[in-house]
Amino acid sequence: MRMVRAFLAAAVVVMAISPAAVLAASLEMTTAFPSVVADPGATVKFPTKVITDIPQRVDLTIVSQPEGWETTLRGAGSTIAAVTTTSNPDVPTEISAEFTAEVKVPDAVTPGPGQVVIEGRSAAGLTTLMTLDVVTEAQEAGSVALEAEFPNLRGSTTSTFRFNLTLRNDTNSQLTFGLETDAPVGWNVVAQPSGEAQASTAVVDAGSDTTITVTADPPADAPAGENPIAVRAISGTNVAETALSVEITGQFAMALDTVDGRQNARVAAGAPTTLNLVIQNTGTAPITNVTVSATPPSKWTVTFAPEVLAEIAPGARADVVATITAAGDSLAGDYILNLRANSDDASDAIEVRTTVETSPTGYLIGIAILVAVAIGLFVVFQRYGRR
Repeated sequence: MRMVRAFLAAAVVVMAISPAAVLAASLEMTTAFPSVVADPGATVKFPTKVITDIPQRVDLTIVSQPEGWETTLRGAGSTIAAVTTTSNPDVPTEISAEFTAEVKVPDAVTPGPGQVVIEGRSAAGLTTLMTLDVVTEAQEAGSVALEAEFPNLRGSTTSTFRFNLTLRNDTNSQLTFGLETDAPVGWNVVAQPSGEAQASTAVVDAGSDTTITVTADPPADAPAGENPIAVRAISGTNVAETALSVEITGQFAMALDTVDGRQNARVAAGAPTTLNLVIQNTGTAPITNVTVSATPPSKWTVTFAPEVLAEIAPGARADVVATITAAGDSLAGDYILNLRANSDDASDAIEVRTTVETSPTGYLIGIAILVAVAIGLFVVFQRYGRR
């Protein structure tokens, strides 16, 4: 009787633990898209999940792959050979781990099906196989494209020009693009994935697109006119290119000065005096319809020759002669003469300190008066001195 009871107790224990043992022994390895179509030379990625019923280590092995193909198992940015399953915070009832199988198809491959087989082996000794089917087919021309919504921009040399481009990948595989630019000498042009300031490449999934930002900074002395910029995205034999253009309107600036750089002059009251001026175009665009005006002291006159300069090219200079006539009754001393150059787009002004000197006629009149006074005194003394 005791033996029967012991047998029944053992049976109950076995029945109680058998389902758990069976569940604990399970091992599954799965990917959402086990069969894909790829172009020759493409790298196909298979996100994979390993599921067990208890946390444990699962070793991974690439059992087979076509000759010349390269399969790499990656996790957290590293090449791996095993994973450890843990509780999934998103699915509390699941114990799992994830990795990615990257399959590199050779450039020279005969179109057709290919299989990669990966084995998972648990710490308990159970194994499972995952088969990845990759069908390669001839690559179609024009399967990638690079387009700009606004390819032509306009502004001055102080502007930073920004283009938003769309890079499309219509191939069968994820592609990594390197970005290149061609721009005029002296320009600083940078192409990078939108929101990735330090990135020099762009990864685009099959059938998807991404935004590429191109910034262009012209040099300060860039001449006015059209400036072409070429942008290319390259991934192996896939090349997408687009043409951009920046029109520099130029900066308008001028400088007015005297020929010798000294902003002072000497004039005689009532007599004309010439002052040689120079106007220089210090901008990057032509300045047109240039005139010079003056704000002189009361009763003074100032004229200019030529009166109008039709155009002064960037970096060029033009001479203007100012004729200054101070009022005849001007007292000797310093006066401020304001001169201003104006054009349709720029202007500049200077102050010239003008010193009025007594004219030779004034000197002669003064001497004549002194002589007349002396003669008059002499006659008075001669006539009345004897008395």
